[in-house]
Amino acid sequence: MSSQSAVQADDASGGRMPVIFIAHGSPELAVDPVRGAPFTRWGQELARPKAILVVSAHWEKTRPVMLSSTDPSGLVYDFSGFPRPLYEVRYDAPGAKQLATRVESILPKSSVARSDRGLDHGAWTPLVHLYPQADVPVLQISMPSREGPQGLFDFGRALAPLRDEGVLIVGSGNITHPMLELRRGLPGQTPTFAKDFDDWTKAAIEGRDYDTLMDYAAKGPEVRRNHPTPDHFLPLLVTAGVASVANAKPKFVLEEFEYNLFSRRSVEFS
Repeated sequence: MSSQSAVQADDASGGRMPVIFIAHGSPELAVDPVRGAPFTRWGQELARPKAILVVSAHWEKTRPVMLSSTDPSGLVYDFSGFPRPLYEVRYDAPGAKQLATRVESILPKSSVARSDRGLDHGAWTPLVHLYPQADVPVLQISMPSREGPQGLFDFGRALAPLRDEGVLIVGSGNITHPMLELRRGLPGQTPTFAKDFDDWTKAAIEGRDYDTLMDYAAKGPEVRRNHPTPDHFLPLLVTAGVASVANAKPKFVLEEFEYNLFSRRSVEFS
């Protein structure tokens, strides 16, 4: 995939960008044009951002939160046992140096640091479809998950000013992520426990009832089955925090299940 200079990408038109939550699902999404097609169409409909900031389920870090490399860096293939072509995927997006400096300026001092880490699959598997030319600068920021739902929501609120500077903020995870169920075999249809949790989350998002969403561990149906660990749900809370600042209206871009277990529900708040 080709890339262009960060300077050229920074000439993109301004205006408030939406904030999105994208279901990345299996890493094989990156090499599957059928599953990737909805994201390709989505990217064509979105305004062109000056830069992209990604919060992924696959990078959790206590304070200070970390920023990915701002120099072109190899991808992180943080999975095993998949077909060889997946390990050959490239996404040579420009480094987002200006965005990194801006993030440092809006977060409290000493609460953010830089690293030489590349993008993990929570970032690059959807981006290869969303922006296939890899010509927009991308920065990943780690998720301070130990701060709990309210802390993650507030983290999103702190990042919200970036929307008015042409930055597309992306939360990447899954609304249902029942890995233990997957090990028992693929069901013939979506089980009730997964559909109920997906419907519950949809209703909270539609109502912009973020207090309920943050209380998912107590109020969400069969949370333990849907999320044996919470990492894939938590980026949604960061996304909701960003959206709450301007009371952004949600739109569901994709509503279906992968393997009848993993919700592919993806949301644009604008």
